[in-house]
Amino acid sequence: MHPVFFGLKRAYYATLGLTRRTLRKMGLTAARMDMLYVIHKKGLRPTYQNDLWRTLGVCPSVVSRMLKRLESIGYVQRDVVTCDTRCRKVTLTTKGRARILRAIRQFLGWGYAQLALHSVLRPDRWNSEWHTYVAVSQLQEFLRLICVGFGDRASLVIYPDGVREKDPPRAARLVLRWVR
Repeated sequence: MHPVFFGLKRAYYATLGLTRRTLRKMGLTAARMDMLYVIHKKGLRPTYQNDLWRTLGVCPSVVSRMLKRLESIGYVQRDVVTCDTRCRKVTLTTKGRARILRAIRQFLGWGYAQLALHSVLRPDRWNSEWHTYVAVSQLQEFLRLICVGFGDRASLVIYPDGVREKDPPRAARLVLRWVR
């Protein structure tokens, strides 16, 4: 295995290790959190099942199996679209919405994931908004290039990064020129 592939694999498992225990206490896995978050982002409007596998970049059968499990737990409800019986609308139940809001508060709202990422990417300047913004922007661009190069179609903008994209720090705008 190429050392970069090995490093990416180890980093992936390390990030799962950071979140696995907390997610397990909430009755979630990383994959379930991703699925519920994508459905949650639609608000009260239903999400179509085929949009989920496109957004998450997984096979339709994986989404179908996961939704069946989430439905049996009581987190989602699936309804057949009247004009196309092959298509299903997915909505969060009250229990599912409460669960994903708790997970969002835990990982995104409190800044746990962001602090962990900033501490790893810039251990010497983890508290500098500008330095960490540049480091995260570089990492996101490298990940985007790797995904495009290997044909991955999943959306990398599922989760917010804590910084408003429309209004990055002034000094970071200059850096974005060479990052992109």
